[in-house]
Amino acid sequence: QRNFWVVGLRLPGHGTIPSGLRYIDWEDMDAAVNLAASHLFEKTAQGPLHLIGYSTGAPLALNYTLDRMAAGNEPLPASLILISPAIGIHPAARLAGVKNWLARLPGLDQLAWLSVEPEFDPFKYNSFATNAGTQVDRLTRALATRISKLSQNGGTERFPPVLVCKSAVDATVSNRAVVENLLRPLGDHGHELLLFDINRVAAKSPLIITAQADQAIALLTDETLPTTVNLLTNRSPESQAVQLLSSAPLASAISETTMVDRSWPRNVFSLSHVALPFAPDDPLYGAQPPNDQGRLFLGRLPVQGERGLLKIPADYFIRLRHNPFYSVLEEQAIHWVKTHTN
Repeated sequence: QRNFWVVGLRLPGHGTIPSGLRYIDWEDMDAAVNLAASHLFEKTAQGPLHLIGYSTGAPLALNYTLDRMAAGNEPLPASLILISPAIGIHPAARLAGVKNWLARLPGLDQLAWLSVEPEFDPFKYNSFATNAGTQVDRLTRALATRISKLSQNGGTERFPPVLVCKSAVDATVSNRAVVENLLRPLGDHGHELLLFDINRVAAKSPLIITAQADQAIALLTDETLPTTVNLLTNRSPESQAVQLLSSAPLASAISETTMVDRSWPRNVFSLSHVALPFAPDDPLYGAQPPNDQGRLFLGRLPVQGERGLLKIPADYFIRLRHNPFYSVLEEQAIHWVKTHTN
C-alpha cells in the first residue's frame, strides 16, 4: 500500500517438519538472508533496504548488516526493525550443544529433542529440536562478539538506525542482553527501544511475578542508556487504559507522554515473546474465534473445565499469541521506515 517491495523469507529448516531444524547451521539461514537481500536490491533498482527481524530473524538481520559494513559493499540496510529479538538466550542453552553431540551416539537419539509435542499449529513447530537451540546460541554469541568489537573500534556511527520492539516480559530471550549486548554498545546514534509493559492493574495480584517487568521502568529512567526508550504502560495502576511514555537518550526524565486509544483486554496480564507481530483480528492467533466454528483457532479461548479433555496442553493457551496493541507497533514501524527511507 506504500509502494514498498516486501519479501517474507522462509528460513532453512522452517515451514516443513520439526526435524528440518535438526540438520541446519545458522550459517545456512544467514546465506538465505543474503540471497533475499540481493533479490530485493535488484527488484527495487537499488532502492533503500529495510530489514525486519522477528526472534531469530533479528540477529540474522544484524549479522547481515555487519557483513555489509565489513565488506564495504551494498546493499547496506537503511534501517532495521527487530521484534522480540533473540540477542541473548538463557545460558543453559549452551548445554544444548553437548546434548546435540550426544544425540549422535547409539541409543541417545532422544537427546536430539528438547521437547516433543503434538504438531497442531500450522505455522509454528511445537516440538523443539536441540540443534535449533544450539544454532541460536552460536549465532547470538558470535554476534555479541562482533558488536563489541565494532563498539571498541569506534565504528558504530556507521551502523543503520535500529528500532527494537519487545515485551517487557519474555520467557524466550533475555531483556538484559538486548540492552547490554546491542543498544548500549551501539551508542547514541538514533536507535530506539519500544517496550510493552505488563498490565499494571493485573500486577497487583499476589499471583503475578513482577520482577522482570520492573526492569522496564528502570530502562525508561536510565540516564546511562544511549537510546530513546518508549514504554507502553497503564495510565495508572487503577486504569486499564494505556499511554506511551518516552525518554531521550542519556536522560532520566520522561520527555513525552502520548495517550493511546487502546486498553488492556480483560484477563490479559502481559504480552509474550510470540505475540508482538500478530494483530487481534488474526484468524488463527487473534482475540476472537472465526465465525466458522469448525476452523482451527489457537487464540484466546475459554479453557476452564476438567483436566484431560483438551487435545492441546492447557498451558498452551496461557501464552498470549496476539498483540492487543498491534496498531502501536504497526504505526511505529511504518513511521520508522518512512523516516529512514529518504
